[in-house]
Amino acid sequence: MCAKGCYVYMSISIGALGMSTYNRLSGIESGLDTESLIKGLTSAEENRVIKAAREKQLLSWKREFYSEIIQKLNSFNSKYLTAGSNALEGMFSKYTAHNTGSQYVTVSPGTNASQSSIVIRDIVSLATASRLESANPVSKPTAIAVDLEKTGELSGKSMNISLDGNQKTITFSAGAYSTVDAVRQELQVQLDNAFGAGRISVGVTEDGSALALNSPGNTIVLGKSDDTENDASTILGFTDGESNIIKLSDKISELSLKTSPGSSGTFKINGVEFSFGATSTLRDIMSTINSSNAGVTISYSSLTDSFTMTSKNTGTGNQISIEDVSGTFMESVFGTGMFTDGTNAEIRINTNPASSDPEALTYTTVVKSSNTFEIDGITYSLIGKADGTADENIRINVSYDADSVASSIKQFVADYNDLLKSITDKLSETTYKDFPPLTDEQRKELGETQAALYDQKAKSGLLRNDSYLSSIATSLRNAMNAQIAELSDNSIGIGTTLADIGVTTGLYSEKGQLKIDETRLRKALSEKPGQIVKLFTQKSSVSYSPYVTDETLRAKRGKESGLMYRISDIIQGNIRTTTGSLTKLVGNSENNYSSIYALKLRELDKKIALFQERLKEKQNYYWIKFSKMESSLSSLNKQSAYLFQLSTSQ
Repeated sequence: MCAKGCYVYMSISIGALGMSTYNRLSGIESGLDTESLIKGLTSAEENRVIKAAREKQLLSWKREFYSEIIQKLNSFNSKYLTAGSNALEGMFSKYTAHNTGSQYVTVSPGTNASQSSIVIRDIVSLATASRLESANPVSKPTAIAVDLEKTGELSGKSMNISLDGNQKTITFSAGAYSTVDAVRQELQVQLDNAFGAGRISVGVTEDGSALALNSPGNTIVLGKSDDTENDASTILGFTDGESNIIKLSDKISELSLKTSPGSSGTFKINGVEFSFGATSTLRDIMSTINSSNAGVTISYSSLTDSFTMTSKNTGTGNQISIEDVSGTFMESVFGTGMFTDGTNAEIRINTNPASSDPEALTYTTVVKSSNTFEIDGITYSLIGKADGTADENIRINVSYDADSVASSIKQFVADYNDLLKSITDKLSETTYKDFPPLTDEQRKELGETQAALYDQKAKSGLLRNDSYLSSIATSLRNAMNAQIAELSDNSIGIGTTLADIGVTTGLYSEKGQLKIDETRLRKALSEKPGQIVKLFTQKSSVSYSPYVTDETLRAKRGKESGLMYRISDIIQGNIRTTTGSLTKLVGNSENNYSSIYALKLRELDKKIALFQERLKEKQNYYWIKFSKMESSLSSLNKQSAYLFQLSTSQ
């Protein structure tokens, strides 16, 4: 069967089915138009096939039209009425905030906000997260071993040194280099010449056997000379690619840390256990920690050559506990560690200022663990504070966004009108009874263009005055015009119907289309916005269920529900997966086999197959008869010819 939303052209093919055991002899001897004669003799059977096939085609077209309506209802429902769209609440409860301190705080009024004035006298502090930082740089310094037995060979030898990706070739001048300090001095001179004085400092390790290269915040990488015959690495004893900064892609077994973490181990963070092996990379371990429920994130800074572990929650009291169970990974990256407790956000606020003078107001101190928090339907996000102890003196005015709500209502009315029109157009579509579905022969005779035009008339009016669509259209119109119980305030012109806020039904000829008087709508929005929210979104005390059969409860829900819930009930009553009226009639993507139309179409398939078989049998019967007649005539003609030949030869 066709998937929802597509058009079906069902081929109405009768066919010359013929016989399988006899050869057709078509008027060779008799001179008769046998095919036309048999077609006439079997016309009753052929008409039965055509009639059933046309019935199936019409049913298929109607199913597609119903499916189109289901799709439109579903789209409208998804846009305005489902919980996932958030349109139902947000559409009518829109507020805007004017904020004089946007450099310190952002303000977002929610659907539960109200018109108000707020003064934030002071942002005392921002919320921060607890932090654990490495006590010292964690990487081994870049070391160059100095073997005095070989240093005499350094003259003219070279090596590559890269500083933050800028590579230079260092060549040792002629000299004896009999001491470690002599090598140090020469290397320092060459580095100063290559990168600038002081960019890289060269020192001597405590045991005096090696040189240590240092450049705080910068990455040093040692490399072999491109001139392999004069490569200094074989004399100074460093490996190609050796660096003062660790790489996240390094395996644990390859990390150049001051304290070795071991080739494998287990550690705990806030009681959550982690394990690693020799092939684990530093990035793998950090990613596992960050995605776990330990409640922390860990990062590495090449600038400070240190690790930082930060609590995912801001505010005080978020302790960070680490423990090496086996191996020394935590010790190698944090050492003794430096822990800093988080802080809470603290503001002094007045949510109902009686004076424009901030000095004359009384303030409430609000302490939150997060910089983002909600008070009275307004979400505040602290992003900064004034220097020192200075007060920010922020004034915030929250007002109803009538323009935005008016635009939303106009869009809703436009979409509703489109939905209703798609239904009423089908109900009033002209019917062309003289245009039944075409057979294959007729379609071939007309040609593609004319056949398409013919099909338009054949399809037109199939749902004219349809009871299902009439019920939906009537229900929608009634829902938009009926009063809502327990919602009346006519003293200021805002009552219980759409008409009270300037949304009215057009002329009878416009078939229920809504029109908006923007002047009345904006007046209503400015005077009593809360009433309009209820008009559209008021919830009934009776919960929706497709299985409620008590008419009293159904009527109570209908009277109490706001317009959006009324429309939702109507749509759900028609397109709900298993119980919707249209769903039961023609099915949907989840239930397309057991619908009423699916059953009818299968019955028609059986009927068409039966009629075609009877037509085939009747055609075969007559072909056999006419073939025998032709055969007999052929024999008689041969005998006559023979006798004639005898008579003329005597």
